[in-house]
Amino acid sequence: MTDGERRALGLTRRLAFENIARGLPMERVQADLKLSQLEVEQAVAFVARKLTQHLVLRRQPPIACDCISAILRNRKRLLILLARLGDLDLSTDLILGKITIQRLDHPEMLQGVSRRMGEARYPPPPS
Repeated sequence: MTDGERRALGLTRRLAFENIARGLPMERVQADLKLSQLEVEQAVAFVARKLTQHLVLRRQPPIACDCISAILRNRKRLLILLARLGDLDLSTDLILGKITIQRLDHPEMLQGVSRRMGEARYPPPPS
């Protein structure tokens, strides 16, 4: 894939996510970007995972964006974060394949996670 094709793919993913985050109906996004509903859903899901990966690699708390309602609820923070990523960033594969966000609502859960985080070895965050 050439550099121009990668930029175009990243731009398409960005536009799909931005339009859904701003509340545009799926049909309009499909028509504007000339994509199927599945392609728009895949683009939005990929960008959401990419944003979560970006935060996790920088050791920042993730923002819920696993469904359209969560994206709409957190749209301002997500769009600010998305502006930091370039189109080439949005066309590259994920480094972390699967990231899950778990609600920690019990003191024992917090202690267990704190202990495991202290024992874990992480690479330095990318600059």
